Amino acid sequence: MSHTVCHDVGQWITDNVSQQVERCVEQDCNWWCLCCNKWFCFLVWVVVQVAKWVVTTVCEIVADVVDLVVNVVTGLIDIVVGIFTLDWSRIVAGFGEIIGGVVLFVVDLIPILIGGTLVGTFIDAADGWSLRSYVRGLLQDKYGKSDPEGLKRMFDALGLDGGGFGLRVDARAMRSQIRSDRSSRPGAPPDLVGWHNTGAIDLKVLAGVNPTVWWSRFWPELVGDNGSISESDIDAYLASGGTGAGIKHFSLFAMSQGDLDSRLDCADTHSRELGLIFRWEKVDGLLTRSDQAVVNRSTFASVLTSTPFNRTNTATNAQTAIDEVTMPLVIGGWGYSDGTGMGISAHLANCTCLEADDSGSTLFPGEGITGTHFRYRKPDLAFKYTAIHEIGHTFGLCHVSGLLRIMFTNAAGANKSIWSWSSFGQYLTTGVEAGFVLDEGKKVWDYIVANVDSTRLQTRAF
Repeated sequence: MSHTVCHDVGQWITDNVSQQVERCVEQDCNWWCLCCNKWFCFLVWVVVQVAKWVVTTVCEIVADVVDLVVNVVTGLIDIVVGIFTLDWSRIVAGFGEIIGGVVLFVVDLIPILIGGTLVGTFIDAADGWSLRSYVRGLLQDKYGKSDPEGLKRMFDALGLDGGGFGLRVDARAMRSQIRSDRSSRPGAPPDLVGWHNTGAIDLKVLAGVNPTVWWSRFWPELVGDNGSISESDIDAYLASGGTGAGIKHFSLFAMSQGDLDSRLDCADTHSRELGLIFRWEKVDGLLTRSDQAVVNRSTFASVLTSTPFNRTNTATNAQTAIDEVTMPLVIGGWGYSDGTGMGISAHLANCTCLEADDSGSTLFPGEGITGTHFRYRKPDLAFKYTAIHEIGHTFGLCHVSGLLRIMFTNAAGANKSIWSWSSFGQYLTTGVEAGFVLDEGKKVWDYIVANVDSTRLQTRAF
């Protein structure tokens, strides 16, 4: 959260100062003074970037100290709670948070001390400038002759001529919820009991009272209707079939609201690198099927059409499916039936990848529907990128090599390397924070311009 404030400060400077100066640089040259007007604007741009670096660097150092304190305190709490509850996986996770926080703090200072982040400030500003110019060219090529008035409205709606560049989209973040007393059949036992008894889910594992090993366990939020819920309460609930006197009912959430917010804050921080700006509606979604709780990757597209997700595929209504590209859905859930991975995403249409897969293909086939799903995992410093990673897929991005690339994955079968020169360059200029590169921003806008209606591009949602 502390780094989000620093990002917001830097973004305000970009939107309200840098972008205006860049438009000044782009003006026609005054030949009588050898383009002195453009040179003056460029010098002002340089001064603005240096000032931005000073302000954001001071802010980032303070934020790093805050993060270090938070990681140490959170780790100590997990260790203490783990000792008292004999939850060894939580104890190990606590040590991981402390050690990881200290290492992250030290490593993140190196690029600042060697001046790499100053260079990075200029690179980021130039990349943002380049992305805006690229988008302007894409729209000009597609609509310049056929709809010049609409093109002007697009430039205004997207902030291409000032006011903050980005496609503004209303996105929904849904925290998965299970109720102990919900039954899809009147008078029948709760669905949750049936899901557990048939082996579709393991309620105790999902509830976090019978955790698996620390690196793959769930971190849910279990809320009793009338007080706390213990493991014995869940045992009694299952033994009675979810009914009877003395049974304690509860709501089970896949993660806390704070844990979900941490993923959305990270998404907001990095979405501007792709030319996207989110306005979040946060809701709790009551699950109605067991395969919504533990998702089968091969049927994820069909799961998205069910309640409470209610997404539309092109076979049902092509126009609605297209409209939903700019209404992203991010689902915070438990996990996947194959026991692997951090998330899954579906995207509307075929597109091409920046890097080829194992077979040498760059084709990224579309599923005709959009929606993303991710699970929560500790520590935050390593796994906070899950939501924005899956959103990247929704807008046509593929997996890449390089640890500090948001679209990197070490999942089995992806065959992506932890090392890449671009990722090393990112570290020297921006520190250990992962991010997107300019080519990924261009890919996202190739996808948007190809698949989003022109009327939507002419509308500034907020």
